[in-house]
Amino acid sequence: MKAPQRGFSLVELAVVLAVGAVAGLAAWQLLPASKDVADGEPVQQQLSMAQASLEGFLLRNHRLPCPDIQGAGQESCTDVAGAAVSVGRLPWRALGLPQGYAHLRYGVYRATTPSDNDLARVADRYQPLLPPTAPAVASSPLNGLDLCVALRRASALSGASGSELTAGGVRAAYALAHPGADGIFQGDNLTGFDLPGRAQDANYDDIVVSAGLPELSGRIGCPGRLGEANAAARAAYAAYDLDRDADQFLRFRSMAYDVRKTSTQFAIAKEVMAGVDIVIAGAGFTTALAIAANSVGLGFGVVAKAAIPVGASAAALVAATAGVISAVISEEKAKAQFEGAQTLKEEYAAELERAVSAATLADSKGLNP
Repeated sequence: MKAPQRGFSLVELAVVLAVGAVAGLAAWQLLPASKDVADGEPVQQQLSMAQASLEGFLLRNHRLPCPDIQGAGQESCTDVAGAAVSVGRLPWRALGLPQGYAHLRYGVYRATTPSDNDLARVADRYQPLLPPTAPAVASSPLNGLDLCVALRRASALSGASGSELTAGGVRAAYALAHPGADGIFQGDNLTGFDLPGRAQDANYDDIVVSAGLPELSGRIGCPGRLGEANAAARAAYAAYDLDRDADQFLRFRSMAYDVRKTSTQFAIAKEVMAGVDIVIAGAGFTTALAIAANSVGLGFGVVAKAAIPVGASAAALVAATAGVISAVISEEKAKAQFEGAQTLKEEYAAELERAVSAATLADSKGLNP
């Protein structure tokens, strides 16, 4: 006899179908949210990669790239109707990015008034104040410090003019916009850029990122590098001032040494004259002795009178000799002081050369490590 076959009862089948329906409904409700998360993460990654590529381009080329208005992924740096192109698409090909980045909207600060602060153009904006003795150069090397000056000058401007790049009314160095899931730019992104972080709604799903002027300046290290370059230039000028002081001191010591040498020569001449005087006085004394020997009664007076010049001449010779000794000592002291001033001058001259070299190196290094 066969055993009876038993399947699902109608009640059990109804329970299984109900559970499956609830699970399916829950999955259907969660599907849009999971899709949004999956779509949102690549957008943020793409914008982050685009930002990194822009700033890498900046460090290599000392400027930001021009926007692409031709649709070929290359920079469009030629002015249009006499004005620089500041907004277009991301020049993905020039940045070495895949074509999937072509849909990103890109803008760069290119204002040229009241001063040349075009961040997409390399210009000699930073010129350190070096001493007159520094090697003459036509201009400073073009590097990231020139861009730093443009960022600093643009940051210091009050208000925003129509020629400047802004994101939501805030002055920006560059801005990027993604059109969102619908692929259509909305809000201010139609002609410019919205403020980053604007809330999304049924009429707006764009995503914007930007870098403010001070923000980008700090991110690429402008404050520190400009500070180092300016400090090196000031140190070079301080070394120049010390070198000039040492030069004046050397001139003074040289003159003092010349005076002492002349004084020694005069002292020697005076000693020679005193020697001549004593010889003459001695000859007179000898003559007086001869007269005294051949005369009667007058010899003592003549001899005594002739002895006075001899004594005076001898005293003068002693004084002159002492003067020579004193002059020679003073000359040696002046010589030592002159030689010390020479050594000091050489040290300050070497320090000036080192300081100028350090300032030139800081200028030429730019933003490089």
